[in-house]
Amino acid sequence: MENRTENWKDALAHILQSPSSRLRLAEPLSKHTHFGIGGEADAYFEVSTLAELVALARFHRQWRIPVAVIGRGSNLLVSDAGFNGIGIRLIGALAQLTVDGNTVSVGAGVSLPRLSKAMSRRGLSGVEFALGIPGSVGGALIMNAGAWGSSFGDIVTNVTVMHDTGELTELSHAQARFEYRHSGLTEYFCVTGATLALEPGDAETITERMQAFYKQKVATQPFAEENAGCMFKNPPGDSAGRLIDACGLKGHRIGGAEVSTVHGNFILNSDNATAADVLNLVAHIQQQVKEKTGVSLQTEVKRLGF
Repeated sequence: MENRTENWKDALAHILQSPSSRLRLAEPLSKHTHFGIGGEADAYFEVSTLAELVALARFHRQWRIPVAVIGRGSNLLVSDAGFNGIGIRLIGALAQLTVDGNTVSVGAGVSLPRLSKAMSRRGLSGVEFALGIPGSVGGALIMNAGAWGSSFGDIVTNVTVMHDTGELTELSHAQARFEYRHSGLTEYFCVTGATLALEPGDAETITERMQAFYKQKVATQPFAEENAGCMFKNPPGDSAGRLIDACGLKGHRIGGAEVSTVHGNFILNSDNATAADVLNLVAHIQQQVKEKTGVSLQTEVKRLGF
């Protein structure tokens, strides 16, 4: 087994071609998640070219080594034991942005704040809500991320995905199967980008609306502390944060993990929390909310390595 491990790591190193790409072995994923939690991945690869991504897809198929797109790690809880596989982030050529009228082609590695700011400057409306979401376009597509009544899937006309053969396929909006905080895109090796249809408008008005959303987020949600965004999906017609608050759980703590006193739907890494601390707190919240309100809360944050 040890020889096979060394062999695949040697083979992986040969994929690295671009000087802007980076490959690290035994990399702590706590360094690459907003939660600041998680053990080591066998390898961590910042991929900057489509050719490297194609080679990595074929490598994954040949060697049967798990590959997980970490992205910007904003909506992710990594196991304390780490991840027996390769974590990747898309950068460079896979994080490009081009605009043609009100049609925007965007790489999966583009950050949502960058997208939101760039579109507001051009007088294009539709992604104002995304300024306060610290993730990437790829994650926003897969999760159908949203805020303030808007969802990313609403503005998508098509999505480009990669299979583990390295082949690219363009999916229509319908084929992407967007739902509330969910899509059908997880069945592919990787999302590489999308085309968005935005609405032309006044740049100043759009920027003001974007900044208003952002200020509201900063005022109503924990901003500086390490967290992974909203921990639970909102149940139909209600708010997870309201239910958690109503159950008196704000400020409740297990180990180093704490329910935010600002917004109940956020769990903070207050004091070197472990993934186990977070999951124990999640289970406690779910049990309390179920007992007191009858509502079963479902988690929104993705898990890796469990």
